[in-house]
Amino acid sequence: MRQFLSLLVVLLLFLPLESTVAQAALSTSQTKNEATINTKSLAKGIISVGFKTKSGKKAKVGITKNGKTYYYNLPNNGTLTQFPLQMKNGEYTVTVFEHTKGNYYKSATSKKVTLKLKDSKTVFLQSVQNVKWTRSMSPIKTATKLVKGKTRTEDKVRSIQNYVARNVKYDYEKYRNVKSGYLPNINTTYKSKKGICYDYAALFGSMLRSQGIPAKLVTGYSTNAKGLHAWNEVYIKELKKWVIIDTTVDAATKNSGKSIYKKASDYKKQYEY
Repeated sequence: MRQFLSLLVVLLLFLPLESTVAQAALSTSQTKNEATINTKSLAKGIISVGFKTKSGKKAKVGITKNGKTYYYNLPNNGTLTQFPLQMKNGEYTVTVFEHTKGNYYKSATSKKVTLKLKDSKTVFLQSVQNVKWTRSMSPIKTATKLVKGKTRTEDKVRSIQNYVARNVKYDYEKYRNVKSGYLPNINTTYKSKKGICYDYAALFGSMLRSQGIPAKLVTGYSTNAKGLHAWNEVYIKELKKWVIIDTTVDAATKNSGKSIYKKASDYKKQYEY
């Protein structure tokens, strides 16, 4: 039975998800287009970036600390988009890039910001580009109902995990046709009741964050999945530690009566948001 379930998970899960870290050639030459790096929410561990180009070209933002950079696609119409500063306290360099040709981008603006959070978990409570939520969203209202009357973090997490695993089915068609640069929309996943692993992780993470439970969306590799995978790490207050929860696997196996916490040895993290 165990071997069957392992095989089932491998068959169900996800084609390689393109990492939000772009493999692009980025130069430091400046452009004169309108780029904004807003630090008003720095105390929450996030920044807002906007970029409006006259050319309508594609844009990216790079967030660097201690030699590691996260690259994200950025709307080119000036809309402010929130991004996490998830690499703990210290100095970050935020750079906005505009596409030139081929795989090349040039810098529009750059700014250094210093993060000084009292609690590093704060950033994993916020709404950001790929874990995007508001209080008015239906899945967030459902999360509030699911945790009503519960005081322990573990009980709240289990209630939301059970809801996602039982109500969202794996979307094979999206698996075959998902495009590069895809971002999850939790309203769409909630209403359609289907998605790929990125959708599962974004929905679960958003519902937890809305209830004051720190949750990371993590991408990398797992022995339970074929190709690049997405899952969550959740901070359990009673345990005083982060645990791995994979609602995509739980949905495929119906959790089989096992603990919802997964073995760290089965997962290899690349990026966290």
